[in-house]
This record gives sequence, C-alpha cells and structure tokens, in this order.
Amino acid sequence: MTGSSARVAGEVGGKFTAWDGYIFGKTLELELDRHIVQTWRTSEFPTEAPDSRLEVLLEKTKRGTKVTLTHTGLPPGTANSYKLGWKDFYFRPMKKYFGQ
Repeated sequence: MTGSSARVAGEVGGKFTAWDGYIFGKTLELELDRHIVQTWRTSEFPTEAPDSRLEVLLEKTKRGTKVTLTHTGLPPGTANSYKLGWKDFYFRPMKKYFGQ
C-alpha cells in the first residue's frame, strides 16, 4: 500500500519497523480492530529525544472504517513535517489502495 515493507509483532510489547528501519518503536496497547498505541520514532530524532506516542483509533462506519491518528511528543519544530509525511506516505496511498 505504501510502497515499503513494514514488520509488526502483533502483541503488546512487540516491536515494529517501517521504511527500511527509518521508523521504529514498540506496541504499548492493542485492542484488536479498534485501538493501537505505540512508541514511535525515526532515525532522524535527536538521540536525546524521547520516543513520541502514536495512537490509532479505528471506528466502523456505514462507509467503512474511520481512522483517527493522534501523534504526540514529537521533537520540537518537527510536527508539521511529520503531519505532511502521514498525509503523503500513508493516508493518500491508503485512499488510492482502498479506492476511496
């Protein structure tokens, strides 16, 4: 869907990686088909920066699934860049892939 592989251990405490190791973290909470919380960082984060927090909420709708993504704790001054990245590298490809 995004043009890059991802590996995710589907369990709390499991690690994930995407975009050839550029993105990585650990799953903190997992409610099947409903809710995911992960630590999240990229190889561009300053070494001293803590992991950010990614929360994904999936809600069934009449037309399919509503995805709400909340990404907090990013290094100062980077939020707009990552917001654009989510749009360009995930949400646009998802719309194309799923035909919406």
